Amino acid sequence: MDDDLVLNISTDDGFSGKGGAGKKGGRWTDRLKVKRGLKRKERAEEKPAPKPKPKAAPAPTPSAPSTSEEARVPSHRPRKRVRLDDSEAAPSAPTHSKAPQTSRTAQASSSQAPRPNQIISSLFTYNPKVDAPTQQVISKPVAPSNAPLDYSTFSGLGLNPLLVSHLTTKMSILKPTAIQRASLPTMLSTAPEKTARDIFIQSQTGSGKTLSYLLPIIQDLLPLSSLSYIDRSIGTLAVIIAPTRELAKQISDVLEALLKMRLRAEDDSTSQPDTSTQLTRWLVSGLLVGGATRTHEKARLRKGVPILVSTPGRLLDHLQNTSSFNVGKCRWLVLDESDQLMELGFEETIKGIMQGLDGRRRMAKQAVEEGTTNEVGGWDWERRRRTVLCSATIREDVQKLAGTALQNPLMIKATEVDKEGDLLPKPEPSIAAAATSETFTPPSQLSQKYVTVPLKLRLVALVALLRTLVAQVQSQQGAKIIVFLSCTDSVDFHWNLLAGASMEGGGDAEDEEASGEDDSDEEDLTGSKAKPALEKVESTCALLPNVNVFRLHGSLPNAARLAALKGFAGRKGKNAPAQDAASVLFCTSVAARGLDLPLVRAVIQYDLPTEGGVTEYVHRVGRTARAGKGGEAWSFIAPNEVDWVKWAETKMQGDAGNAKVTLHGVAVEDLLRSGFAGRGTEYEQRATDVQLAFERWVLQKKENAQLARSGFLSHMRAYATHPSNEKHIFHIRNLHMGHLAKAFALRDAPNAVKVPGGTKVHNPKGAVKVKAHRVSNKEKIDGAKEWERDHSGDAEKRMQAIVRAQGRLTKKGGVLASYSGASEFQISGGYDLEKLVGK
Repeated sequence: MDDDLVLNISTDDGFSGKGGAGKKGGRWTDRLKVKRGLKRKERAEEKPAPKPKPKAAPAPTPSAPSTSEEARVPSHRPRKRVRLDDSEAAPSAPTHSKAPQTSRTAQASSSQAPRPNQIISSLFTYNPKVDAPTQQVISKPVAPSNAPLDYSTFSGLGLNPLLVSHLTTKMSILKPTAIQRASLPTMLSTAPEKTARDIFIQSQTGSGKTLSYLLPIIQDLLPLSSLSYIDRSIGTLAVIIAPTRELAKQISDVLEALLKMRLRAEDDSTSQPDTSTQLTRWLVSGLLVGGATRTHEKARLRKGVPILVSTPGRLLDHLQNTSSFNVGKCRWLVLDESDQLMELGFEETIKGIMQGLDGRRRMAKQAVEEGTTNEVGGWDWERRRRTVLCSATIREDVQKLAGTALQNPLMIKATEVDKEGDLLPKPEPSIAAAATSETFTPPSQLSQKYVTVPLKLRLVALVALLRTLVAQVQSQQGAKIIVFLSCTDSVDFHWNLLAGASMEGGGDAEDEEASGEDDSDEEDLTGSKAKPALEKVESTCALLPNVNVFRLHGSLPNAARLAALKGFAGRKGKNAPAQDAASVLFCTSVAARGLDLPLVRAVIQYDLPTEGGVTEYVHRVGRTARAGKGGEAWSFIAPNEVDWVKWAETKMQGDAGNAKVTLHGVAVEDLLRSGFAGRGTEYEQRATDVQLAFERWVLQKKENAQLARSGFLSHMRAYATHPSNEKHIFHIRNLHMGHLAKAFALRDAPNAVKVPGGTKVHNPKGAVKVKAHRVSNKEKIDGAKEWERDHSGDAEKRMQAIVRAQGRLTKKGGVLASYSGASEFQISGGYDLEKLVGK
């Protein structure tokens, strides 16, 4: 090779940038690989030191970068070709071409050169498309899960919103009572350690125990409505036992009102799906009480009654004799007023009921396991039946029942007063421990009063008190007054007396047909069963204007008892408003337990309880001052019974730190003056006129006299049944029989009260008993003649003549009266008058 030959090999970057274009032919992928390899080589050899030699620039193209870009990017760097995506439009190409340049410019300006084989890509190009989230409207803030619970509302206690809405809007129950706050969290809980325990609820009367067990039962059964195979044919899932028909009917009415709730929330939220549309109305209630037709009850049980309210005897009857009674899946058993259940002698009946429920459950479970039943499977047979026992007192017999009926019981007892800020009351650890410190007291807002009334003034004092209370409640429409008496015959007598007597001396003929039915437990005074008269339970009284008078006792038919309660409560129909007239109910202790009668203004204990002592007294006065409302309780006490006041106050002594229970005395003169009005002693004359009107009513008809005598004798029998620990207060020897007869509008001395067909027997204790024997026709004729002679007008004239002969009478307004202002028939006892007649 010649030395003069000079090779000028240029390494111009601009030329080499097109080196890829020098290769022609072949596959396009090979050409792209060569082009990319040249670009990587140029980046690795790139140095910022020398300035490139000036040379002619190529002709500008429309896609050439601007002057500002040339100042930032070296001119020897090849420009990247724009790669268009098929999904993008043409005008968007420049946008995609600038993004890589910006990132590469930042990389080029870095003080540290990139490592070989490093690829830097843009953050915001060729990303997958992401849908924008939809904006959700939050109606209300979410409650914190760890916040303290609010036990002052039903929602805070965990009750279903459907039930909460129904209670507040339809039943006007806004806040739970103390016992409901204490029991609902435990009974609504689904925790296994709580569902495995039975419940003992102990609280004051009128505190809301009925809702304490009805609400958990409904909330437990309500989710079953969403299951497709659940309907009323599944049988009875809850059984509620009440001691009396009236209480069972009342519980059934409350249950029916709860089951009318809406099954869909009124305000559906968009944030939560509405599941209430799947609920079905299969929960129905049923009532089983004595006196109804068993055929109709069997037909209802065959269709299915998920929640059943019953009395013990009728429930045991159907468990033993009704094969279509499907109660094998029972999940709840409630024994309401268990102390009265034991007092009425239902202990063996309850044991039979529990054994019958267990037997039906074993048979149903065995039939499902053997496949001999047509019922759909899926039922949780492992869940045990939960028993709830409710009682206002914890006596020894109640503790015995709790020991046999409850498993691992949990004692729940409410606080006395709903204190502000009071948290959930803690359950009592032991039933026996609670029984040792038990003090059964009436509501603190109840005003308790007593009147010491001489026996012969009892009848007029009762009328005076009724007139006083009615006058006080005239502004309150539909106010109620309850009068408790000791026996059914006394109830019938006083009801017929007020309904038939008038100051004009006559009675309505239709009222005479409403004579009371004698107690089935008492001996018939005539030696045979009397035919039942027209069972009328409502009447009016001339001495109490605009007042309806009702009667209620255990010897009335079931329909009459329910009609009396319905009329007294003012419920004339489904859509009828409450009655405006005041009402008075004469009743026995059958109405002392559990009944929640509205607007009861006062409770009068005309006869103090013969059984149960102070406990029965508190149950009676508990018909008023319910659920925080006010009320009055009046007690009639004989002069020989004044020690009962201190004795009762001691028994009702509250816990330490509480005010002592006190009964306030009222003078009988003040009571008569307020009832009959008048100036000075004018009330005495008016009371005498009322007493004479009652006595004329008794003398008017033989049936009226029979009612008075039956009431007198039954009252004496009931008085003799006071327990031994009360004999120092209530002893029949301390009664003045003549004065007591006056309280029944009788003018006969006690030894002159003869009953046709009976002989009078005196026992050592002084109680008068009637011993029945076979009556001959001669005795019947002699007895009729004796009655006609004693109750004729001549007898009254003879008595007046005898008293007038004593020379101590004067004329007062045309009526014979003594100087003291009393009637001529009150100046002497019955024995003295008999001696005068004998002379």
